[in-house]
Order: sequence, then C-alpha cells, then structure tokens
Amino acid sequence: MSNGLVIKYDISDFERSLGELINRLEHREPLMRELAAAMGDAVEENFKSEGRPAWMGWKSNSYWAKRRGGKILQKSGRLASSITQQNDNDSATVGTNVAYARIHQEGGTINIPSRSQRAYYRQRKDGSVGHRFSKKSRANFSQWHTLPAYKIDMPARPFLHLTEQDISGMEDSIETYFQRVIDTSR
Repeated sequence: MSNGLVIKYDISDFERSLGELINRLEHREPLMRELAAAMGDAVEENFKSEGRPAWMGWKSNSYWAKRRGGKILQKSGRLASSITQQNDNDSATVGTNVAYARIHQEGGTINIPSRSQRAYYRQRKDGSVGHRFSKKSRANFSQWHTLPAYKIDMPARPFLHLTEQDISGMEDSIETYFQRVIDTSR
C-alpha cells in the first residue's frame, strides 16, 4: 500500500487535545471551591429562613421566643458564625466544630443531672425575701437549692441541609464548569 493511493487519518492531534482535556479535568479545585461556597450559602439561608423546611418552633412561652427577635438557633450567633467551608481538588465540605451542633442538627434528649446550688436574694427590712434572684454582690441573703434531674427533648433542626433546589444549582455549576473546560480545550 505504500505505493498505492490511500486515505489516512492521524489521531495524534486528537490524542494531544484529549490529553489537554484530561489535564484540565484533573484540576478540579476551582469547581470544589465553587461548590463549597454554594453549600455555605445554603446553610446561611437555612439560618436566615429558620429551616428549609421550617424548623419546629419555640414553645409559646419561651424566654428566647420573646428576646432578640426570637430567631431559632441564634441566641448568640455562635453556631451560625462557626460554619466553615473547606475544599481541595477532590472534595467540598461545609461544617462546624461547635460541640452542641450535633444535638441541634439531629435532635435528641439531653439528660440534666440533679444538682445543688446557692441562690442569692435581697432580704427586705421586714425580713421577707422576694422570689427574684440577685447578684451576689447586691445580695444580703443566700440559700441552697437542690434541683432534681430532668430531661430536655430537642427537636431536630437540620441547619446543615441542602434542598433539592440547592442540589440542582450545584449540578448546574458542575455542568457549567465542565462545559468551560471543554470549550477552552477547542
């Protein structure tokens, strides 16, 4: 065939282009950073919206329901501000290291043991003592109280949660990323 008429297709250009595409696809850190940011935004929205779907509300007479706007899981803002994002070439992660986060995320029972503690009061001139606690520095009367053991049932309030809309948006980001990689390979 060397002396005859032939049609030849050389795939070396294709192999080179395919190799470049594979190299670009192996560098996924920008994509993982984008996904971590999207998950972080979703968690922030969970706090803002008080759950998606809505978290179980406060008891109607709850002290915190009446203070600070009554935002669930946001008494001090520590939990919401502890959310961090991490990513590398192969993963995107959003989470918290706050010790009490798991009970709020998953729900459960907290067992409070019995305890004794000193309470401080102001004693009036007539010798009677009110029912209001006082700071130790302002008190002129103290009394020991024993509190029995009790349980607190915490409902699950999943703040590390992605809705179907969040996941769909992340899938769109992945598709867009891969399309950009393919387009730059041409």
